[in-house]
Amino acid sequence: MNRQCEQCGNPLAGRSDKRFCSVKCKNDFYSSQRRETRFATREVDQILHRNREILQTIMGEKRNKMTIARLELTQMGFNFDFITGIYTNKQGKMYHNVYDFAWMAFSTQEILIVRRKGG
Repeated sequence: MNRQCEQCGNPLAGRSDKRFCSVKCKNDFYSSQRRETRFATREVDQILHRNREILQTIMGEKRNKMTIARLELTQMGFNFDFITGIYTNKQGKMYHNVYDFAWMAFSTQEILIVRRKGG
């Protein structure tokens, strides 16, 4: 059975589970994978960071809770489709996390924003 390096295709010698012919080929292979991941996630990361910046601007440094009109957040460029997680409290109310902030929609088209403890 002729085994080949996964990066350059050169023949492999040595251990039967060997995947790369050299440290350089191994590093190049994994660097390429990381680059693909960064490229694939860049757009989502930018939207999430923008959402957090908007919430940070609204909340400032000292405020921990406030209500704002959904339209106002939308006009600022907030994208409600992108969150980092969901939390349901003991009362069954669902909060949408954006890093160290969370928001909850009310039926009145208002959004409650809270700064999460331990962010």
